Amino acid sequence: MNSPSVGNELDPQALWSAVLSTLADRIGPQSFDTWFRPLSCAGGDATTLRLLVPNENFGQCLLDSYGDLLRQTTTDIRGAPCRLVIATPAPEPDPALSADMLPVVQAAALEQAPAGRNWLIENLWLAETVGFLGSPPKHCKTWLALEMAVCVASGSPCLGAFPVPDPGPVLLYAAEDSAVTVRQRLESLAAHHHVDFNRLPLWVITADSLRLDRTDDSSRLEATVARYQPRLLILDPLIRLHQQDENASGPMAALLGFFRSLQRKSRAAIAIVHHSRKSPSPGGSGYSLRGSSDFYAWADVFLHLQRRQGRLTLTAEHRAAPSFGPVGIELIHPDGGHPHLQLVAHDSFPAPGPIIPNSIQPDALCSRILELLSESSEPRTVAQLRSALRVRNQRLVEALRQLTDQRKILRLERGYAVPTT
Repeated sequence: MNSPSVGNELDPQALWSAVLSTLADRIGPQSFDTWFRPLSCAGGDATTLRLLVPNENFGQCLLDSYGDLLRQTTTDIRGAPCRLVIATPAPEPDPALSADMLPVVQAAALEQAPAGRNWLIENLWLAETVGFLGSPPKHCKTWLALEMAVCVASGSPCLGAFPVPDPGPVLLYAAEDSAVTVRQRLESLAAHHHVDFNRLPLWVITADSLRLDRTDDSSRLEATVARYQPRLLILDPLIRLHQQDENASGPMAALLGFFRSLQRKSRAAIAIVHHSRKSPSPGGSGYSLRGSSDFYAWADVFLHLQRRQGRLTLTAEHRAAPSFGPVGIELIHPDGGHPHLQLVAHDSFPAPGPIIPNSIQPDALCSRILELLSESSEPRTVAQLRSALRVRNQRLVEALRQLTDQRKILRLERGYAVPTT
């Protein structure tokens, strides 16, 4: 018997009714009642028809016995190829179980980590992590937080040595500095890194207060993070974010739980500036954080600034990566220049990177950079120049900055080049 033609625009339910009518004429009533009466249409679209079967075994037997006939009949009636999707109904909830069950997935369905380590700032901060940037008072921790903000927003190497593989928006709350001071420091760092301050995707929360132990303020922060979708959220400092006793584990656990939940929802990295004690803890630098011992146990990342042998140093500790440092660091106030943090090498704490050969002095290094760029038809990146010159990253960046300031070279999107005449 010829199948009725109903056209391509038939909705899924009408298409299924036509398919059943045609199949009833093509196969015996017992087979039809056994295999097709239990089926129901669960929708579809222009190329797909979705059918519900009682269980997986039934569906497999149906496809083995009548799959070809079912596909051909559906195609004939629709007038175009149609893919069949066989599914089983969702299981009915067990009334003995609470409707408020926790979400559960099979282990194999958990999200996989990307290949290699997913760095936000290489060696300093992993992407999608929470942690502290800690130091005693007056140890430049806010300067370091602002340096991280500018570099993540611009893609510039942090401290001139730590690349930012995947830059993106940054959201900052600086509770202890005036708006004028925050802008001055950010502008200075942007100028130091030769990036356009006015185009940075760097957003500053200007609320007079932010108490995240209050539901209304925590909800407002969640909504703000959802709106701006930062790669990095910086909160400076922790003491201005709540009104609880920092030594009380209960209230602090609730606050840390909020930060962890916010990180998982937003997939942003969250860096919290916090004070540490002046005297080092016998249990390690992380236990010198002021307040509950839960702070150190909770953090995925801990950046620590401290004085060693009269010099300021930076150490990075990671839950899921090797620790880094200590390396020497210093706040530089150049004459007529832009205040910024800079890695400094000395005997006890060398700066990262391969040691610069003695034969290449600063003036000679600038000459070699000019020579390499003049010989190249394309801009050269910092990594390419460092590989060719075999010099420490810090020295190379300083030489590139000097040449850029002297307008002997240009910084382009794809690297550095000499100006064309």
